[in-house]
Amino acid sequence: MQDRLAAYRLANLLVPIVRVNAATGTFKKFDDRNAFLNVDTHRGLGGTARRLKFEATDGTYACEPHALEIPKDDFEEALSGAAADPVRAELNDQGKIRSLLSIKATSYAKRAVDFAFGALTPVAGRGNWSNADIDPIDQLDEQLEALATDVSNQENITLVLSLASWRAIRGNAKVKTRLKIGTGLSLSRQQFLDALLFPVGLEISAVSFTSTKFGQSTVTKSNIVGNYACLLFSQPNPGLFDPSAFKCFSTSDALVEGVRTYRDEASRADIHAVDWSEHMVQASSLCAKLLAIT
Repeated sequence: MQDRLAAYRLANLLVPIVRVNAATGTFKKFDDRNAFLNVDTHRGLGGTARRLKFEATDGTYACEPHALEIPKDDFEEALSGAAADPVRAELNDQGKIRSLLSIKATSYAKRAVDFAFGALTPVAGRGNWSNADIDPIDQLDEQLEALATDVSNQENITLVLSLASWRAIRGNAKVKTRLKIGTGLSLSRQQFLDALLFPVGLEISAVSFTSTKFGQSTVTKSNIVGNYACLLFSQPNPGLFDPSAFKCFSTSDALVEGVRTYRDEASRADIHAVDWSEHMVQASSLCAKLLAIT
C-alpha cells in the first residue's frame, strides 16, 4: 500500500494547499520580475514617500468537487468471519478506509506532479547527467543562481528528485571526483546538499503509481516524478497574495476533513466516502526550474 503521507508531502511541496472560504475568487500571479525587485525608499525633506505598485496581475480560481468511495458488502463479514467478531469487523473497516485514503493520496499526488511539470518547459541543454563530461552539481548550481536571482531570495527553495534522478547523480563520474567519493563508497544526501551553491530542501521521492487499468493481468508501476529534477520556490504558508510556483486552492486545509459512512441498501453495503474540492494554478512562472534527466 502506498505511503499516503509521502504522497501528500510530495504533492504539497509542488502544489501547496491554500484554504479559501469561497470556492471561486481571485489571486495574485507573479510573472513580472518587477514584483521581486527592491526599491529606493529614501525620502528627501519635504518630499513624498515612494508609493508601491502591486506588480502582480490577477488570476482566478474555481474549485471543483472531487469524491471517492469504497463499499463494504454485507457478505464480506461472513467471508472473513467478522460477523461474530467485532474486533475483526473493525479491522476490516479500517483496512477499507486505509485503502481509500491511500488511493486518494496517490491520485492527488499524480495530478499535482502532472500539473506542475506540464506547466513548465525543461531547461534546454541541461539534465544530460548520464554524460561522463557533465557535472550535475554545476547544472543545479546554475539553475539555483537563476532561480534565486528571479525571486530575489535563496530561502524556501526545494529540489525534488525521483529515485532514478538521484541514482544518476550518485553514479556520475564528475560528482564522484568533485566530492572525492572513492571506490566502494557512496554519495550521501548530506554530502550532496553541502556541495550545492546554497542550502535547499531535498525531496527524493519513491512515490509510484500504477498505470495499469483495473482488470488487466500485468501491473505496471512507475515513479510519479519520473526522469525529472525540479527546483521550486514556495512560501512556507502560501495564501492568495504571495509568490509561490504553484498553489492548490481548496475549501479545506487538508483537502479531506474526514471519512463519512452511509448505507446503500440497494447494493447491501456500507459505503466509506471522502469529499473535497480543489483547483491547481501556476501562481508564478518565475518560481520553478525543471530539468529533464537523461
